[in-house]
Amino acid sequence: MSETQTDIFEDGTDTEPTVVGQIATIVFSAQNSFYKVLRITILEKNFDFDDDEMTVTGNFGDIQIGASYEFKGQLKKHARYGIQFVAMNYHRQATSSVSGLVAYFSSEKFPGVGKATATKIVDTLGTDAIDLILDNSKVLSNIGLSEKVQTVIVDQLAKSDGMERAIIALNDFGFGSNLATTIYQKYQQETLTILKNNPYQLVIDIDGVSFKRIDQFALQQGIDALDDRRVSAGVIAAINLKTFESGDTYMVLPDLLATTKHLLEHAQRIEVDESLIKQALLTLTQEGVVVADGSYLYIREIFESENQIAKELIDLTERKQQTYSRKDVVKYLDEVESANDFKYDATQREAIIAALTNQLFILTGGPGTGKTTIISGVVATLKKLLRQDGIKSDEIDQGVHLVAPTGRAAKRLQESTGMAASTIHHLLGITGREANLDDVDIEELTGQLLVVDEMSMVDTQLFATLLSAVRADMQVILVGDKDQLPSVGPGRVFYDLLASGILNYRELETIHRQGKGSTIISLANDVKNGRLPDDFTDQKIDRSFFSAELRQVPNLVEKIATSWQKKGNSVADMQILAPMYRTQAGVNHLNEIAQNIFNPITNKKKTILVKNGDFTFTFRVGDKVMQTTNDPENNVFNGDIGYISTILLAKDKANTDKKDVITVSFDTGEVIYTRENWQQLTLAYATTIHKSQGTEYKLVIMPLVNAFSRMLQRNLLYTGLTRASESLVLLGQESAYQQAVLTTGVNRQTTLQARIMQYANQQVGSRENQQLVDESKNEADSLASQPLSHDDTDLPTATAAKDNYILTVDLINSNKISPNIGLDGLTPADFMSV
Repeated sequence: MSETQTDIFEDGTDTEPTVVGQIATIVFSAQNSFYKVLRITILEKNFDFDDDEMTVTGNFGDIQIGASYEFKGQLKKHARYGIQFVAMNYHRQATSSVSGLVAYFSSEKFPGVGKATATKIVDTLGTDAIDLILDNSKVLSNIGLSEKVQTVIVDQLAKSDGMERAIIALNDFGFGSNLATTIYQKYQQETLTILKNNPYQLVIDIDGVSFKRIDQFALQQGIDALDDRRVSAGVIAAINLKTFESGDTYMVLPDLLATTKHLLEHAQRIEVDESLIKQALLTLTQEGVVVADGSYLYIREIFESENQIAKELIDLTERKQQTYSRKDVVKYLDEVESANDFKYDATQREAIIAALTNQLFILTGGPGTGKTTIISGVVATLKKLLRQDGIKSDEIDQGVHLVAPTGRAAKRLQESTGMAASTIHHLLGITGREANLDDVDIEELTGQLLVVDEMSMVDTQLFATLLSAVRADMQVILVGDKDQLPSVGPGRVFYDLLASGILNYRELETIHRQGKGSTIISLANDVKNGRLPDDFTDQKIDRSFFSAELRQVPNLVEKIATSWQKKGNSVADMQILAPMYRTQAGVNHLNEIAQNIFNPITNKKKTILVKNGDFTFTFRVGDKVMQTTNDPENNVFNGDIGYISTILLAKDKANTDKKDVITVSFDTGEVIYTRENWQQLTLAYATTIHKSQGTEYKLVIMPLVNAFSRMLQRNLLYTGLTRASESLVLLGQESAYQQAVLTTGVNRQTTLQARIMQYANQQVGSRENQQLVDESKNEADSLASQPLSHDDTDLPTATAAKDNYILTVDLINSNKISPNIGLDGLTPADFMSV
């Protein structure tokens, strides 16, 4: 919703706004979502409003002009468009009566159906006619209608009433509105049929649908615990668990069998024979849902994403379609530098030159090393080069894309460079209604330059999707800090790109931003290099250390936060960071402490009790909260922080739906959450270090104690330290910090490095033989070996062919030549870091 909208109903209202109106016109209808802006003629309302017409916004199915609907939601005042009604729920009126149904069937929506025919339908089927037809279209065959008219009626009802019926049913089954519409987008008119016949299909097809929820639903449907459909869904859920929670991009067979067996048996307390899991896995590989590559098992989308990244990056490295000569770059770089109030050092100059003389350039460095300075220098120099080529200024501005993975990171990039920046999702037009990224229809980007900041946060699928939009002549610059934590999603893309050793990159090591007397960055640098400085526990001008046992941490955090508040500082500029949610020094408990300091409860302040697992907390108006999942439709993303502006309680007298509603104000506007979407929100006075990536705060308070032992790793500590821009308060046990520094952490299991090297070797071989590898869509599959066979579940790896063939897809598919030609005796594991 627009950030210029404000609530009309103040806290304490006992009325939920409801309006019944006839649709006068559809002002706006989004092409890639259900969002619509309607103009209605008011028939009934329970609030004060003088006009006969009003604007209604929200997510709707197929809306019929002239039909009457009841809308429930909130009144908002838009700075430009005035009072609007934001609908959170709606139902069509009038079709429950005989006259209403006759009018509906004889409307323009059903060409060929006149009033007499409509009357015949309603007389025969009654006021349940719509449900009866949707359940079984054959009920029309005995009414004397032509086949053409029957087809018109069935198709139109499936399109309009079927959509609304499916979405309402999904809501009734406990799916939130966003997930419900995502499911409908995938299955359309088949939604209810799939829910009835094979609900487990949702686990395979839809990101965000949990196996546990579907398993409970299927149990109520009477589906047997050993049903093939359940076992197959368990296999997918097991791989997803590994991929999306651990961050690995593949599993090996023994781990997959054990994880699947545990998941299936634990959910319904029944023994599952391993042979059933193997059979399900064979079926899934034959259907292409799972890919077997040697001894590795992948979800197909992840497998294809790794291959696409490798192919696109090697292609970019090989191309020189839109690069400039060093002489021209140096000429205009000198002009840019002369206009600055500072001089580039030799490393910065070479980085800018390398970025503009190569199609692909990667830049890494810690805080204060000048990454932003180089981005600004590249863009300024490129603009001069493009003007030399006769390109107009407005075209140049539109052709430079600065993006980051989250809204907060994009905002920070925009503030630091002074140039427009957006999220990757926004650039690509990803709305969030897609079942997964594989369903997204991506258009090719226009322009000359793409800069991606905070690359360490970008996961495998998102990066592959972004690269699919990159034009052949576009230059690409990837910027990040290789020592930070990897992405929340699967893979460790930025690390793997650098570790491959064959892509063009520069690493910045000289610290430029460190102010006089500043020690935060030097501490982070020491941690990155695997040591704590001798003066770690000394009080410095910008950092402090307080020794504390676990039980002492909450009291210290309370004193520090209270002192910050009493000095007139904002809670927005302070962040408490902890590695884990549990224990007295964890995120959950520290959130309660900070909430009571910055937003104490009062008799007039509305609150909502929320249970997350075995932890219970409250939301209050004014609370600092965080979005925990990506929601591109509302332009909020995992890690974005906002503040609760209003709460509508279920106990409000006129709230007939009995639903609690929370409205949160983000930098990008307001977002409404109902109970089914509350899992997307959490208190954010304290957050995990993982969730803090891509942002900086004036003050960071970070406790580390030995109780966090399993989470204490060097990149986690380094990431936390580098979130502080002005002041850093460390507290806890020195031994915990020492453990974190000495623990490098477990590397994620990925094969991206191997893919990059394989494609690089293919390019070399193709040049030597002057043969091009087929660049069709199937090229990514050329790296896959044979799928699982019924006789051998050890996943055989294809051996290298010894005959002298020209590599083609047909030869690979016929098993006459190995896709790993030139890599005799090597597997992806040989390229992986230990």
